[in-house]
Amino acid sequence: MTITGGSGFVGQLLRRGLDAEGWRVRVYDPYRGPVVDLMRRRYLATSEKHRAAARIRTAQKRAERALRRARLIRATGDSILGDRERLAAAFAGSAAVVHLAGIPHPQQPGATDADFVRLNYDASVNVFEAARDAGVATFVFASSAQVYRINDMVRLEQFPILESHPLPLPAEGQSIYGFLKAAFERYLAGRCATGATQAVSLRLEYPGIRSTGPSNFFVSTSIENLVSGFACALRPPDTFGHDVFNLCDAEVYRSVVDVQSYLAHRWPYVPNRTAGNESLLSTEKARRELGFRPAAGGRYCPEALVW
Repeated sequence: MTITGGSGFVGQLLRRGLDAEGWRVRVYDPYRGPVVDLMRRRYLATSEKHRAAARIRTAQKRAERALRRARLIRATGDSILGDRERLAAAFAGSAAVVHLAGIPHPQQPGATDADFVRLNYDASVNVFEAARDAGVATFVFASSAQVYRINDMVRLEQFPILESHPLPLPAEGQSIYGFLKAAFERYLAGRCATGATQAVSLRLEYPGIRSTGPSNFFVSTSIENLVSGFACALRPPDTFGHDVFNLCDAEVYRSVVDVQSYLAHRWPYVPNRTAGNESLLSTEKARRELGFRPAAGGRYCPEALVW
């Protein structure tokens, strides 16, 4: 299998986890190799209380820039916007392509709307079509819970939030990032109605990070559940051409919040179909159709190491 953006934060977590499960993983990334992995390694500490996290992240970024200037780290020529035939050749022989590459966050400093269109939509189309040309059987797209505008939802139909929840438009305040994630999901649905390539879109939320605040309804995804979800997506049932699934922890730690008390206080008029400390982003569909079995008690990277 091949992972685009495999040198990034989520890419490195998946590479380690999927390698342990027996997958032979190739990396497609403009910068890759052991030195790049070290400079971008965000799982140096897996405690959210790691006080030196921000200093480590800053030191890594400075060191990588210095190594590039010294030409000790050189660009590979890999480009998700590159020639499609070259992309297809890079994917040849892969049973699956996991597409992570692109602008990773709606508030990426310096990114313009045009940058998001070019790198998060046009490039995704290019990667998928190249994978399809190469005869790749399974395409896994790293989508996002930002398709719901999870940090400031326009309307709430119920808890937990299902994949069928209406998705907001830019006129309703949706970010270009979230809008384009949903737009590419729709593109995959259309293209996978025919052809041999099957696609799975995983709507990620806080991948590898533990949430401690209400801005995303306290939704976290442990490293173990992140890897497990992608492993399930890499072997999807043959009952669909393309489908979307939320991917996160099934439960919220009680040390963080009592979910039922939070809902009663903050969202008393929204229908509540959760029990106990169940996650407010539903994992039921992924459990039912992909065989995802989210486990409790996983590991998390400090948020300050990532952003």
